[in-house]
Amino acid sequence: MSDDLKNTQPEERAADLEHELDQRLLRALEAAPEVDIPADFAARVARNLPARRPEFVTATHYGEHAVFLGMLLTLAVLIVLTLHNGRHAGFGLAESLLLTQFLALTIWISVRRHGVS
Repeated sequence: MSDDLKNTQPEERAADLEHELDQRLLRALEAAPEVDIPADFAARVARNLPARRPEFVTATHYGEHAVFLGMLLTLAVLIVLTLHNGRHAGFGLAESLLLTQFLALTIWISVRRHGVS
């Protein structure tokens, strides 16, 4: 700390210290970083790689099976709602929503099966 900072008022001293800290921070942040890559870096990385490529795991179809199960369950509930002659508006709404879900699942799985992206 410099001598002129010791002889000033506390408020002025605090302001000067804050200004000095800001300047130090700016110099530190504006300084370009030094990049130091060891000469044997590429050799060390290559040495850590596996000797042969890992084998791929066969794909499972759990999601596809879950979609089919959902389609069957939705179809069963649709049939039950159709056979039930409910006069309540909730039955019609539930039936419409389930039909929409069934159609969406059917279209999605057929597009997925035929490989169209």
